[in-house]
Amino acid sequence: MNFEHEPADDDVATIRIEGLQQDLTILHLTDSHMAEGDERDPEASEAVGRMQKVFQERTPGGVPAWDLFRRALAMAAARGVDAAALTGDIIHFPSYAALDIVQAGIDELDIPTVYTCGNHDWHFPHLEWSQATRAEHYPRFHGLTDGNPSFGSREVGGVRLITVDNSTYQVSAEQVEFLRAELDSGQPCLLFIHIPIWVKTLASAVLEKWQAPIMMASPSDWTDETREKWRVVEATPSTIACHDLLTSEAASCLAGIFCGHVHFAHSDVVRPGCQQYVTAPGFEGGYRWIELTGLD
Repeated sequence: MNFEHEPADDDVATIRIEGLQQDLTILHLTDSHMAEGDERDPEASEAVGRMQKVFQERTPGGVPAWDLFRRALAMAAARGVDAAALTGDIIHFPSYAALDIVQAGIDELDIPTVYTCGNHDWHFPHLEWSQATRAEHYPRFHGLTDGNPSFGSREVGGVRLITVDNSTYQVSAEQVEFLRAELDSGQPCLLFIHIPIWVKTLASAVLEKWQAPIMMASPSDWTDETREKWRVVEATPSTIACHDLLTSEAASCLAGIFCGHVHFAHSDVVRPGCQQYVTAPGFEGGYRWIELTGLD
């Protein structure tokens, strides 16, 4: 399957796809970091006020993060997009109030939408950052993920929109097998994850901003101190297998990977025909239009 990528702007990715059934436009939104809460999550009350202030100091015009989230969805509705993809840290912790804002926005947009978790979505600051905490809060995301926050897929106009939760920097063997089966479908695919996969051309920019290689399956540049700070252990065999799959010809149906996490826009070649697009954070007014068109 053949794909061609036009030179990317920070807010547009144009991909030409051989045999595409119809032109499609997809909104990609990531890292809105909405910190909301109410009486349903009393333990989070201190963190709500503190993190609202932190992110509002970084938003354009000092508006609340939820305002930018709603603006992005309103632009998508006005443009008449065909689908939307939300790739994690849309909320800063899994409060019912924040999830209500996301669900209401998706319901109002009323188009096919995929959602995958980021490292903040499922974690309250007063709790341990662990697999157990993620598992405990996964049920809160069932309404946004068709009952399975770990992985999912839906078809829009002949294109598979695949989600995989890599918010711990790791993926499981089950997720890899699901991804492999999706990529073997023979249909053009887009993958939506939160944490970028390691690509050499992205690594230097990530290290410059964060002083740590906060990408999935980074082969180097971690120290004991940065691993402890970011709570990242060495890549598991299944995580390495996932990276190897995505960068190999076995993923020939994969046109693009879309992600966030590092809080700047970037595009990188993963392998011939496939690029990784990192989108700027929603709390800074960032978003990306994914334009899919036919290739003669």
